[in-house]
Parts: sequence; structure tokens; C-alpha cells
Amino acid sequence: MTASLSSVYGRIFNASYAVDGITECLTGVDRNLACTENQTNPWLKVNRNNTSTVDRVLIYNRQDCCGERLYDVRVDVTENGHNVSCGFYPVPAANGDRILFLCEKETRGSEVIISILSKDGQPDFLQVCEVEIYGQS
Repeated sequence: MTASLSSVYGRIFNASYAVDGITECLTGVDRNLACTENQTNPWLKVNRNNTSTVDRVLIYNRQDCCGERLYDVRVDVTENGHNVSCGFYPVPAANGDRILFLCEKETRGSEVIISILSKDGQPDFLQVCEVEIYGQS
């Protein structure tokens, strides 16, 4: 899988950290955190490299601080411009939370998009430690 962000905070918190298999993001140099700039409607896109079934998406929030920045989160599965929502998480998460999104049966796509739906044009950071996508090819 490959990943991309709508922007990259400080040029060091790259999208690849969201799919590197490391679920611990602690304070220090080795945070392994994917994070956007402070912007309206930030997003993270995970490309699965082929069309497959997506049953569930698990997001690992950072453990060290700022966990509350992960709120108003929507997860969509896309294929050829067609989006299927796997859910919406409206409340602020806590440090170290794991947020599980369950997709409808037979949801298929090649990309998973995680986005914050910013309120009234308010800028937000989207930061995740890890994203796990479960399903079948």
C-alpha cells in the first residue's frame, strides 16, 4: 500500500508513516506520525494498488499528545470516483485511541480516504499513527 496526504507538516511527517506497520507514535525523533499542515478538510489517502473488498478500517491515534485533534473524521472507500462511506467519528479522540470503522458488506474499492470535515472553514490537523485496512482481494 502507498499513502498520500493533502499536505505534509514540516516536511517530515510523511503519509508513508500511516502504513508502515508501526502502531506506536511516541514523543521524540522517531514519532512515525503522518500529519498534515493545519488546513481546511485535510485528508489521507491510502492506495491499495488493486480493487478489493474493505470490511473495516482501524485508525491508531498518536499516544504522546494532541489526541483530541482527531475528530469529525470520515472514512470513505473509493473506486473510479464512486465513494462509499464506512462511517463518521464526531467526537474528539483521546491519546492512544483506536477507532474502528465498519464498512457495509461487499464494499469494494482501491483507495481508502480518511478526512476531517472541518467546521465553517476552520483549519485542522489530520494526524494518525497507523491505518490498518481489512478485507479480501
